[in-house]
Amino acid sequence: MFKILLFAVIVTLIIILSARYKKMDPAQQRKTLWRVAAGVFLGILLVMVVTGKMHWLGAALGALIPFIRTLYGLASQLLPFWLKHKKNQQGAQGASTEQPHTSPTVIMPIQEALDVLGLSGDIENGEITETMIQDAHRRLIQKLHPDRGGNDYLAAKINQARDLLLEKIKAS
Repeated sequence: MFKILLFAVIVTLIIILSARYKKMDPAQQRKTLWRVAAGVFLGILLVMVVTGKMHWLGAALGALIPFIRTLYGLASQLLPFWLKHKKNQQGAQGASTEQPHTSPTVIMPIQEALDVLGLSGDIENGEITETMIQDAHRRLIQKLHPDRGGNDYLAAKINQARDLLLEKIKAS
């Protein structure tokens, strides 16, 4: 008699809960499915421990799985904030101990410096002025600066080309 009554209660609960489940929006349905699956999983682990089919440490490790899923979701939300904080910390430390920027030791030819800045003409004859060099440098560095998505190598090349051309003009 008890088994029939238990069966009737379980069937009634399933009917009521399935009706509620159908009324939920998809996000709530997904969340509910995860909760039900975790509950069934934990229930099976508990039954296995009570009946002696599984050691309690194995059940404890299995019970951690739903919590690990929750921690993963939390970590994926907090990771960008932590990385930004870490980058800001490193930037603050690097700013105080940073050496002044030195140009690369490899000497760039004048024609390559002109090509890097997108200038054409003869620097010896005065076709290229200091203002033209500064404007070309400013235009390129605004696009290719490391803080704006560029990289250190390109910024260094642009700065090296500007410095070389300005030195050449001043030497002439």
